[in-house]
Amino acid sequence: MRKHLILTTLIALFTLPLIAEDISFQGGSTRMNMQQGSKTVLLENSAEVQAGSILLRSNTIELYGEDFRYVRCEGDVFLQDEERGISLVTSSLLYDREKETLLIDSWVELEDTNNQVTASAARMEFFLKDGIVLLQVQARLLKHTDDGPMVCRSDYMTFDRDKEMLDLKGRASIVWKPDTYEAQTITVDLKTEEIRMEGSIKGTIHG
Repeated sequence: MRKHLILTTLIALFTLPLIAEDISFQGGSTRMNMQQGSKTVLLENSAEVQAGSILLRSNTIELYGEDFRYVRCEGDVFLQDEERGISLVTSSLLYDREKETLLIDSWVELEDTNNQVTASAARMEFFLKDGIVLLQVQARLLKHTDDGPMVCRSDYMTFDRDKEMLDLKGRASIVWKPDTYEAQTITVDLKTEEIRMEGSIKGTIHG
């Protein structure tokens, strides 16, 4: 028997058992197709999804895939995860709930309160379980230190949240108190504030 349900309400609120956790959602306009093999939920107008510790808000949110594995957000996206101490804003986002990854192909601004870090880039991959953040294209990370902000830039950046390690590759640079460092590759230990550089190294240190 074909099951097809379309709901348009001022506020719609549901909870579905999905993968290893429940997911709750609401929206000003909600369309659901529960036909076997093509189950989808489309939320519009102040859409909101809560999946575990992750809260997502966006103009449009679509849940799809086996066991509603994927969550796609489009327009004014806001994500908050109080458990991990992160929040971000962007214009589009894909969340793979099974692999626990975020894929963002639009300008994104990330705040990491646990590590006192803010970051931005034109593209981001976030492996939530491993605590690894990959930033590409105009990547920038700012770390708050006792000696003032450490501003790191590069074409490609890898940030390990758990180990507090940062790898910069491609036109890498750091501006800090107010010294400058430039190289092809720079590695920063954000805990000890140790900086290592390789390839075409330049710098200016103020005594």
